[in-house]
Amino acid sequence: MRVKWFLAGLGILAVCVAVQADPHNSPLAVTVPVSDDNGANETITVPLTLPADATPLDMMRIPHGSFTMGSPTTEQHRDSDETQHDVTISRDFYIGKYEVTNAQFRAFRSGHDSSIYDGLILYEDNHPVVYVSWNDAVAFCAWLTAEYGSAYPGMTFRLPTESEWEYACRAGTTARCYWGEDPNQDQACGYANGADLTAKGRWSNWTVWNCSDGFTKVARVGKFKPNPFGLRDMIGNVWEWCNDWYGTYPSGPVADPIGQHSGSHRVLRGGSWSNLPGYCRSAARSFGEPDDVSYDLGFRVVLSSRTP
Repeated sequence: MRVKWFLAGLGILAVCVAVQADPHNSPLAVTVPVSDDNGANETITVPLTLPADATPLDMMRIPHGSFTMGSPTTEQHRDSDETQHDVTISRDFYIGKYEVTNAQFRAFRSGHDSSIYDGLILYEDNHPVVYVSWNDAVAFCAWLTAEYGSAYPGMTFRLPTESEWEYACRAGTTARCYWGEDPNQDQACGYANGADLTAKGRWSNWTVWNCSDGFTKVARVGKFKPNPFGLRDMIGNVWEWCNDWYGTYPSGPVADPIGQHSGSHRVLRGGSWSNLPGYCRSAARSFGEPDDVSYDLGFRVVLSSRTP
């Protein structure tokens, strides 16, 4: 498995693309229309057949707009594949309010087991589904379209593009994380489930945030404060598959980018409950082969009239 994610207690894998941000390039002023007039914060619920106490598949409308993707060269924990560039998202889209849960995925594939990690269960209904590959995530989206797509004419369920993912994660913010720069890493535990002092109590060699979120492992979805768009767990909990092939960012402004035309690895975003703090940032990137699975790899879905 050739991937760029790793446990908080392990050494860093030197796998990155050598690209350099322009230090003289000032970030684009974020333009995100968020008034009720354009449907921002509108939520739809996909009517899956789920257990009574299961979290529904809620999708939140994200308004079109423009933002600066990537990170400045001065950002704490920045990696070299985060070259800043201006991006326009030309159409509104819906994205999952939460990561796809075990119960939701089992509506599609009833025998799926998210298993355990070091004796800790990961398979509760409202835990985010894990041990799913990019191929599995795409198959789930295709099933949603086949089963429920007729209710949303002209729209398709799919994985988010990497630019849609970061746009939704930032939600109009420009700091390292959507809750702020948090240089001492002591605010994160209110907003994200990352490697923290709670986890360090079990795995003493881990490098962790300077706070406790109360979760040793993965958390049930929606347990942390939302970002300004109302989305939960965009940072932390589990890594999330994106549609794109992983590769070098463009050097200039782009509209609705879809990543590389081909490749060997798909993009992962958001970091996870077991990751070094530097990988729980709005701009942090990782990747995996399309058939990779792990205890901290999951996804969320998009509903859009645009097909990458």
